[in-house]
Amino acid sequence: MEFIQSIYNIVNDYWILSIAVGLISAFVESFLPILPLVAIVTANAALFGMIPGFVISWLGSVSGTICLFWAVKKLSYGKFVKFLKNEKVEKAIDWVEEKGFKLLFLAYACPFLPACVITISQGLSKRDSADFISAVVAGKLVMFFIISYIGKDIIGFITSPIKVLTLAVITFIAWKIGNKLNKDLEDYEHKKINED
Repeated sequence: MEFIQSIYNIVNDYWILSIAVGLISAFVESFLPILPLVAIVTANAALFGMIPGFVISWLGSVSGTICLFWAVKKLSYGKFVKFLKNEKVEKAIDWVEEKGFKLLFLAYACPFLPACVITISQGLSKRDSADFISAVVAGKLVMFFIISYIGKDIIGFITSPIKVLTLAVITFIAWKIGNKLNKDLEDYEHKKINED
């Protein structure tokens, strides 16, 4: 409890630096998916409040994802990006192009899918930037709003059985959706392999 209070004090003393760290963390996670996005969004909501934390996380993550998309799109014509075009990325490109906006929206709204792989695959595809950006903006808006709602009062949330149960149900549903989409991608890959 004292540790959390000391973090609150640091944020209050250095709020511009704290906002920059929260924004940059969400931005960098788009390029390095090993960073825990849910923890970053939760921390921002807990430290800055629900709406400011949500906006900081959402702006950082959306701008990072769009930058990664455009970087891959710009570099995709050169030899430098050939190492990104592996079989899994090629299948993801075909799969997302076949399913369209709805799948992209779900991919960015669900924290249990490899959003970085989908972003790279879309950068390598011929998909229109407007479709991609609208799916990223809308999908991350939904996911970050839910996580920020939980993160705004993490201590109160942990001590409330109803809120914990709600989180468990939301997490389970998100996991089932992510699992189903991953299975659909694997089935699509097997179907393509069998066709070849």
